[in-house]
Amino acid sequence: MRRTLLLLLIPLSLTAQADDLLSLYSRAVESSPALNSSEYALEIAKAQEDQAFGKLLPEVSLMGNYSLNQFHSKGSTLSPEVSSNYPGTRANISLQQPLFDLQAYLLVKSQQSRTSQGEESLLAAHQKLISDLIERYVDALEATDKTQIIAAELSSTEQQLTRVKAMQARQMALITDLYELEARTETLRTELIDSDNDARIALEKLRELTGNPVTHLQPARLDATQLAPEGSVESWVQQAGQLNPELQALRHAVESARQRISAYQAGHLPRIELQLSETYSDTSYNNRQSPAFDIGTAAVQATLPIYEGGATSARVREAEARKRLSEAELEEKLRELEKLTRAAYLDMATSPARCQATDRQLSASEKSRDAMKKGYGLGVVTIVDLLDAEKQLSEARRIQRQARYRYFKARSALFYQAGRLIGTELAQFNGWLVSAPPAMKNN
Repeated sequence: MRRTLLLLLIPLSLTAQADDLLSLYSRAVESSPALNSSEYALEIAKAQEDQAFGKLLPEVSLMGNYSLNQFHSKGSTLSPEVSSNYPGTRANISLQQPLFDLQAYLLVKSQQSRTSQGEESLLAAHQKLISDLIERYVDALEATDKTQIIAAELSSTEQQLTRVKAMQARQMALITDLYELEARTETLRTELIDSDNDARIALEKLRELTGNPVTHLQPARLDATQLAPEGSVESWVQQAGQLNPELQALRHAVESARQRISAYQAGHLPRIELQLSETYSDTSYNNRQSPAFDIGTAAVQATLPIYEGGATSARVREAEARKRLSEAELEEKLRELEKLTRAAYLDMATSPARCQATDRQLSASEKSRDAMKKGYGLGVVTIVDLLDAEKQLSEARRIQRQARYRYFKARSALFYQAGRLIGTELAQFNGWLVSAPPAMKNN
């Protein structure tokens, strides 16, 4: 099943470059322990279903026996002593077919629901892998962007520091301005070290998913169109309730528990079985030699359980408790799902306006910084004002990118909760990446 789902992405990933979302997903899907666990759990459920169904099928057995016998009879007044050695042969073939076993039938139905639960859980594991991959990829992009933004501000500040040093040497700049620039430069260098470390840690989190190093990421396009979600929030909540695989898995768990209650209650009913057998033997009781004979038998056997030490009633109580437990987990998941779906919908709905606002904020911050640079050159503003403008510009750049990433996470969360985060949606996210990072203006 893993390969089947992966095939959905193959045509889309042929033109993808290394370390984009599609290539990372291809690597992750082949090495994910979570997917392995879900697949093995599904294999176990299918094997248990086959075992349960096997109890409804005929059971055929063949038995053969060959013996060497020594017979000795003590003599009496009426008969002489007799001793003899002879071989014995016996063969039996039998067939047993349940005619009425309601408990076994209902246990099969219960196990079929468990198998369906395993299939939904495997689908949920695939979608969670995509969700985790998008979230960690975005986190890594955000950490990388922060490093680039700090590096750009540091470069600009170092240029100002070089300029002020030259001016101060000619006594054309205040010593306090020089100290302010030196302090800000060292602060940015410290922040750059921490930011670079955070970016490396973010890549290690991606490595946990892929199982091998991730060294280069394709950045996100800042001009990508960010659309509000289609439909109302209620329609998305309804989709989540119908399609979310985790929710479907819990519903199958409830159904399985319900079938088990009926199955264990059926343990009080009789079981009817057809028995057919054919026996050939040339020995009789106690392996006494006798003329060869064969016997064919057809019988119907009915078994009515009367008392098993309360085991049947205990199984029913256990099944009822498991059903209530599954229903509680289902209700808890329903409430959580509605909360997360509504939150993701609202976050995604406000993203277009948020992104436009951050674009305007960045444009205004760039104009303010440029004005401060000119003002400082004319001596009408202080170096502190200029450094504050540089800091605000860096913050505006970070917020602009953060708004895009927030949209990606909100969209991913919404489609994940709705059970629609599949290969085509991952390809949509991948289409919002570019092959080279945009140039960062330093002056």
